[in-house]
Amino acid sequence: MRLDIAIAECFALSRRRTRRAIDEGGVYLNGKRCRTAGRKVTRGDRLRVVLLDHEQLTPFQPEQLIWQAPPLYLIHKRSGQYAQEALHRSVGTLPLEIANHLQLPASESLRPVHRLDRDTSGLMLLSSDPQQLQQLQQHWQHCVNKRYLAVVSPAPEWQQQIIELPIDKRRDRQGRYHTSPHGRACKTEATCIERRGTRALLRLIPHTGRTHQLRVHLAALGVPILGDIRYGGKAHTRLMLHAEKLRVTPPALAEEIGWTQPPEEDWQW
Repeated sequence: MRLDIAIAECFALSRRRTRRAIDEGGVYLNGKRCRTAGRKVTRGDRLRVVLLDHEQLTPFQPEQLIWQAPPLYLIHKRSGQYAQEALHRSVGTLPLEIANHLQLPASESLRPVHRLDRDTSGLMLLSSDPQQLQQLQQHWQHCVNKRYLAVVSPAPEWQQQIIELPIDKRRDRQGRYHTSPHGRACKTEATCIERRGTRALLRLIPHTGRTHQLRVHLAALGVPILGDIRYGGKAHTRLMLHAEKLRVTPPALAEEIGWTQPPEEDWQW
């Protein structure tokens, strides 16, 4: 029978809710995401359905687009927004919403040049030209400088720290990365710039770009980011990590250009 009918019958869902699950990207047929409601399924096929009813999306707002030189676009990503298509989520992501806002043709697929975690805010660069995207990513490690702000709790005893703890390639069952002597080399420069009781504001400069690098490094030092429950941080209204500064130099781009963007009003600590 059709995929949407099979899901509705197997999981006791309405046809409307079934169609929405397919559109959201939460339906998997034999281990692969399937977006075709009319796809035929037969006995022995494996169906998995992930419902996102309680997920609160932060919609894209036009004022988030702070600079553009097509095919390059720079946005101020907000905490709670998907930087790209994710597991169980194919709609409601920034590349799709920005492309719709700009009315880009289907032939121009907007992609993030670099990624920010869903709950991290700050500067993020996107490109709609595959060749330029490849050029930027090829030189990203050596031609890009980034700076972050993070609020941690408890406050560190140190004023400045160079963190060079290798991080393992694999996640654990909770989706966390861990430091490991056999992991990939990582380097983070951390400076405490303000203290408020048991909390502190840090300036972070990542010299490598590993997934969750800043979160893992600070958690390993016993000063997890406020709101980062996954890595042992205290609960808060948001993850207190913000990509404040981005600078790109040749040959990644023809000319050097840089931007600075302070956090928004939800940055309360």
